[in-house]
Amino acid sequence: MIVFIDTNLILDVMLENSDFYEESNAVLEYCDKGYDFYISAASCTDIYYIVKRATHDTDVAKQIMNNLLKTVYVAGVDEMCIRRALDSEWNDFEDSVQHEVAQQIKADCIVTRNESDFRNSSVRVMTPAEFLNFIKS
Repeated sequence: MIVFIDTNLILDVMLENSDFYEESNAVLEYCDKGYDFYISAASCTDIYYIVKRATHDTDVAKQIMNNLLKTVYVAGVDEMCIRRALDSEWNDFEDSVQHEVAQQIKADCIVTRNESDFRNSSVRVMTPAEFLNFIKS
C-alpha cells in the first residue's frame, strides 16, 4: 500500500505537538510494517524550515530530516505536478501540489489531519484515526 503523508502529521511528531502527537506517531509506526510511506519534496523544505524556526538549531533540523528520511520515501515535485496544480480548481496551491504528487505516485490514500483541504481529491483521504482503523481491520 502506498500512503502519502501530509506535512502536518510529520510536524506533529517532529515537534511533539501534544494535541496530535500520539495519533500521528501511531500512523508513522506503520512505516516499517509493509507500507510505503511518501512525503513530497516540497514537504521536506517546509518541515526543515519549520523545525529550524521552532528549535533555532540547524543541527537539530538536519538530524530530524535525516531520521525522517530513514522511514519515508520522498516523491519528486516536477513541472507536470506544478502545471496540473496551477490548472486545478483548488483554492490552496500547496494542497493542490501535494494532491498532484500523491496522484503521480499512485498513492492509495492521503493521510492528513486537514481532510477539508483535500475535499476535491481523487485519491482517498483519511484522517490518522481513519487510517489506523483501516489498517487494524
